[in-house]
Amino acid sequence: MSKANAAPAAMTRRDYAWHRMDTDRNLMVINSILLFEGAVDMERLVSTIALRLPNYPRFTQKVEQRNGRPHWVEDESFDISRHIKLEQMAQDVSRADLQSHMTRLAHLPLERDRPMWHMTVLDRVNGGHAIVFRVHHCITDGLGLVHVLNHLTDDNGLHGRTPSPVGHPHRATVAHNAVCSAVARGISWLKIAFHVSRLSVLWPDAHSRFKAPMTGEKQLVWLPPLEMERVRAMSKRMGVTLNDVWVAAVSGALRKYLDEHGQRPDGRALRAAVTFNLREKANAFQLGNEFGLVAVDLPTNVDDPRLRLQQSSARMTAIKRSHQPRATMAFLSIAGCLPTALQHFALNLFTSKGSVVLTNIEGPGSRRYLAGSRMTDLICWVPQAGKLGVGLAFISYAGQIQLALFVDTDLVPDPDRLMALTYEAFEELQLATAGEVAPQNSTDLAAGGALAAGS
Repeated sequence: MSKANAAPAAMTRRDYAWHRMDTDRNLMVINSILLFEGAVDMERLVSTIALRLPNYPRFTQKVEQRNGRPHWVEDESFDISRHIKLEQMAQDVSRADLQSHMTRLAHLPLERDRPMWHMTVLDRVNGGHAIVFRVHHCITDGLGLVHVLNHLTDDNGLHGRTPSPVGHPHRATVAHNAVCSAVARGISWLKIAFHVSRLSVLWPDAHSRFKAPMTGEKQLVWLPPLEMERVRAMSKRMGVTLNDVWVAAVSGALRKYLDEHGQRPDGRALRAAVTFNLREKANAFQLGNEFGLVAVDLPTNVDDPRLRLQQSSARMTAIKRSHQPRATMAFLSIAGCLPTALQHFALNLFTSKGSVVLTNIEGPGSRRYLAGSRMTDLICWVPQAGKLGVGLAFISYAGQIQLALFVDTDLVPDPDRLMALTYEAFEELQLATAGEVAPQNSTDLAAGGALAAGS
């Protein structure tokens, strides 16, 4: 079906909730940066993206109301040049300059009269070039975004015009898991309603500097990547998942950060909203949002790193076995049916229960190439909603893990320090678990499927 004749597609209520979630303090935009070797060939780059990205209809569609319902409608004036911009740097860009540039772009809302995505190409970055890829959350979640990146890129530098047929969105078919479908059909809506009610009556999170009023001034930071194998070996020794290690490391970093700022860390534990994927991985080509945000009490009040890891694992395991992830996904669907003001009220009520957002994304497992250029790094930042102003993320790529932090600077005036503490917390966990022997019957829980990709 041609773009001109494509019929409007009804927007899911979940995606509509994300579409209306922008505020002057929090934009619902997934910010990512792709770093490449070599000089940029803009003609080749734009032609590649123009050929491949429209294979996902959401990237040529805008949101319009039709018959009182939100719909995805083809943008008849779609022009790829309005979505890809080259910014030529006067000199080589330092790491600090790149972070400042990313922060400036992250404050810019996406235009709502066109498809809600944009790429900014920066030359002279680390001897190569970079692409800042910004996508509104209403289009997709983290798992869908990785599918898009895999389709845009190649597994070698030969760069044929035709993308790989593997996972091509026009050839992919919806995967139906009979067991999962039976389980889904058997889920009691009463249990989901119970969890929604339980979340709504939770006490607001413990008072800390992370719960202060926000101004909307943001900063994005990141650190050099960790070696995936080091973290995976630790998780195998302890019989836990990569996500459990991530939660434990962040808990240790938050604890030390509060202690350094004169706040007692041994009292009530902080609570986090952790993303939890609910989509069949094979269905990521459909884009949209299919994940829950689960409320987790972080062991920030525990001094022993091994005990923090054990508690993180136990709490995450308990949540996986509960209906809470589906309950929060249902909450977003309900929010998308409410008037905008009431949606924001409900969202503020929900987000008052936590202090930080945590997500991890399983990125490409091997090196990728875009328009013939080798991608060296992939970094992604999770947006925050409502009353949340601290977001930590890690994304895996080609055997490495990239840590990233996105914060309101009124809550975290020195984000580089919090980022450094997170890095140190991984080192602390590695030392604390070095003498452990992996359980004989343990499986590789640290494999990619154990990542709870979400935002």
